[in-house]
Amino acid sequence: MSMGLSGSTIKSWFQYRCERKTRYEMMNPAELAAIPVSNDHREKRWAVLGVQYENRVVANLARSHGVLLKAPHEEALSEHMAAAFFEGRGSAQYAAQVNLRPTQRPDFLIGQPDISLRRTFADLIRRDYVDGIPVFTVIDIKATRVARAFHKTQVAFYALLLDAVLKELKVPGRVARNGEIWRIPDDGDAEGEEYEDEAFSLKPYERVVDEFARNILPQIAAKEVSAQRDQTFFHVYFKCEQCSYLTHCMRDVDAERGPDRRDVSAVAGLSHESKRTLNRHNIFTVADLATQGEGLRKADGAGWALSRRADQLIARAKALATGEPGPGTESQTFLMPARTDASIYIVADYDPVDDGLATIGYLYNEGGTEHHLVEVLASPSRTAEADAMVRVFTALLTDLQAVHDRNEGLDAGDAAAIHSHIFIYESTEANALQNAISRHLDDPRIRGGLLNMVRLFPPDDLVPEPEFKGMHHLPATAIRNVVEQLHALPVTVSHDLRQVTQVLRTAGRIATAYEPSEEFSRPFSALLSLEISRNLREGRPGHVDAEQVRSDVLARLQATKAIAEWLRAEHATRLASGGKPMLRLNKRPFRFQATFDPIDAGDLDVLKALELLENRSGMLQTLIRLAQPGRTRRDGGYAIGPMRLDEVSTKGRYTFLKFLVSAEAKDVEIRSSGMGMVVSDGSPDLLLEPGLWSGLSCDLLEPRAFDQPNVIRLGMRNGVFNGRTFQDARRSAEQTGWWLDQTFVDFNSAKADAYLSFLAAGDAA
Repeated sequence: MSMGLSGSTIKSWFQYRCERKTRYEMMNPAELAAIPVSNDHREKRWAVLGVQYENRVVANLARSHGVLLKAPHEEALSEHMAAAFFEGRGSAQYAAQVNLRPTQRPDFLIGQPDISLRRTFADLIRRDYVDGIPVFTVIDIKATRVARAFHKTQVAFYALLLDAVLKELKVPGRVARNGEIWRIPDDGDAEGEEYEDEAFSLKPYERVVDEFARNILPQIAAKEVSAQRDQTFFHVYFKCEQCSYLTHCMRDVDAERGPDRRDVSAVAGLSHESKRTLNRHNIFTVADLATQGEGLRKADGAGWALSRRADQLIARAKALATGEPGPGTESQTFLMPARTDASIYIVADYDPVDDGLATIGYLYNEGGTEHHLVEVLASPSRTAEADAMVRVFTALLTDLQAVHDRNEGLDAGDAAAIHSHIFIYESTEANALQNAISRHLDDPRIRGGLLNMVRLFPPDDLVPEPEFKGMHHLPATAIRNVVEQLHALPVTVSHDLRQVTQVLRTAGRIATAYEPSEEFSRPFSALLSLEISRNLREGRPGHVDAEQVRSDVLARLQATKAIAEWLRAEHATRLASGGKPMLRLNKRPFRFQATFDPIDAGDLDVLKALELLENRSGMLQTLIRLAQPGRTRRDGGYAIGPMRLDEVSTKGRYTFLKFLVSAEAKDVEIRSSGMGMVVSDGSPDLLLEPGLWSGLSCDLLEPRAFDQPNVIRLGMRNGVFNGRTFQDARRSAEQTGWWLDQTFVDFNSAKADAYLSFLAAGDAA
């Protein structure tokens, strides 16, 4: 069986690392059809967009430079014109769509007779002269804003072929040491013809291509693919949405196969490498993992990621096997409050091509009364994006101001006080909003809005006061994180909003599920697809309109609300039956901080807001990390524990503590240079109160010695050691074990605040 290799196959491997996809792409269509392998040949909007962008860039280049172009009816530049270009004839500086297939087998394919080169076209090749010798640069044009490693690997593949072509032609020229990606400019858009040139060294990527072709490619080519047997390794995960063979692979993870025949990659959160490890331990199906997974954490060669997440994956496999929701690996979370009187739900969709928001959805619910606002951005205009953000955040801040006004004058413990919280479904949406704000700092409305954003946090405590409760100021919750932590659900591959809500509705837990129409349905995500946002913005007839998008966003808001209300009801049910609380984020009634006057904001106020917002973001990220269970913090490499205090000694003003570390924690490393170390019983009641960190502060004196891998040595000031905070923690830790965590340290914000205040005072004078 003859197989072909092309630049797109190289790119595909380094983008997805999928053995099956690479093998299928090397086969000819007739062989795939005979097996059969289903292949989605429908037009991919992102691929069409890439071709259109490339054509505009080349056409614009041709108007200002000499460019050799292929004939309209030809697939590539003619061999005669390409040879003349390489030989230095003609005045054109660029050649487009050059076929880089040498007649002889290149060095990296020598010894592989079953693998041939397919026709491979470089978008552009530039000819420069250095000391009278032509130097050729390979250029690839990508409708992207970030040149990824797999893009550069594809260019390196072209460069290796170009080098072989030049040697065959026996021309004096050489390939440039750098390749180039021409991409969408940071301040441009996908509909334009401008580009940003990103150059990079070819050598490291050429080595990667050579290693792949010599060592990995022969193994992939040797795998049997026939109607009787398919030996290729595959793994279904969220990136597979873009693959033409997804329908074919989905048959292996479909629920209709039953747990005994359902591939283990159906388990949400399983990685490629973890699946390989499971296969080596003869675990191939969902049923295998559900029944044979015990002990996997300590199995030989299990790997760090799999051993740390084994319990969670087993619980999810059991849920898939039974088809019923089950308990997760954690029984409580500090990421969500049990009480929320005024709930705010936000949805945000992102268009990666235009690098902008496609939608923003806002839903406010208080006591069953609610209102919403949904903005659909049918234009990539930055002005339109800023206007939409201003409208949505004005509504949000207006609602919060009303809550603030009603809470004014009430004690925190007053039953009439209103608790408010913001909910999104997944953190990707929060990142999209954060990046959108950063794109519009030149807009005075957005800059002024920053002051109100800072007022959601406690900026007055640059030096935290003892009574400051950090957990009270976590302003938002990503619902997906809470669900994944507390529950094991029978979802396939991903905990997306569609699957999660439909599973919960089937189990009788919620009444409202997200049921997208066919146009909006995605296998592993509920966010708006690129095809929809592009078709909407380009006004393509026969596709969904803005009103349909608006309805879909509102449906997602309602589904997110349904999950949040269910989680609170589960918490109340557990308490009523005498169980331990499930939702442990202990928030106070909502009040704005009063540091800034958002109406009368000068430039120095905005600078101060930016500095404080960065400080708050760092603090919040740390608090969210510390709110995770001890095992999760340890498995993520953020903490060491549980530990046992073995020896205490005092020398001068310092007390030295020697801990013995459990076998499970011995592989976690925290650098001795890390700042903000605290040692405690691991209780969130301590870790989530920044005002108490000083009473637990310590220094990691040295890395664990080679001959003592299970020993940790800490240094602590005598005043800290003898203080009430540490001694209270010590009494608890003697029973539950000690934990070493890294907290948030910011030396710059206080200095910046003092300096900006000094400048402001000077201006006022």
